Amino acid sequence: MKFNKISVAFGAFLALATSVSQAATSSGTLTVTGTIESSISLTIESAGGTTSGTGTAAATSDLGNISKYGSAPTGFTLARGASDWTISSTVGVKVDKANLTSTDYTLTAQLGSAPASGVVWKLNGSTLSDSAATTLTSTGTYASTGSYSWDVVVADSAAAAAIDNAINFTATSN
Repeated sequence: MKFNKISVAFGAFLALATSVSQAATSSGTLTVTGTIESSISLTIESAGGTTSGTGTAAATSDLGNISKYGSAPTGFTLARGASDWTISSTVGVKVDKANLTSTDYTLTAQLGSAPASGVVWKLNGSTLSDSAATTLTSTGTYASTGSYSWDVVVADSAAAAAIDNAINFTATSN
């Protein structure tokens, strides 16, 4: 009886082995091509005003209602002159790199549109315009947040109106 069970089990094993050895197979190859490109990333890390979107490339700063004889917006100081007034703060910009041998970068800034009449926008003491970029640094350090002074100068003769604008930053590897 034991012999029959062993021979039946052995016969089943041989049948299984025979069917496995006759299984169909196929193979294929995936050829992968690609090129690593160098890249840089610019983020706004801080700014005066009620700021949202820090740590991204599209931050927003809300100054609220501003006036010569009112309070400075959050994160700003206010200086009153004889015929104008200035709110001042800083903007923190960080540039990171990947797969790049460059040791530093050039950072420029330009207004997105013409400033309101009687309003001057400045970064690091240089007046910004919408027609040409202003160089803020030609030796920026990667992975470090550069801090740039930011001033909005308002003439006493400027109309009471919105001063909305955008500061467009551009980082270029050197």
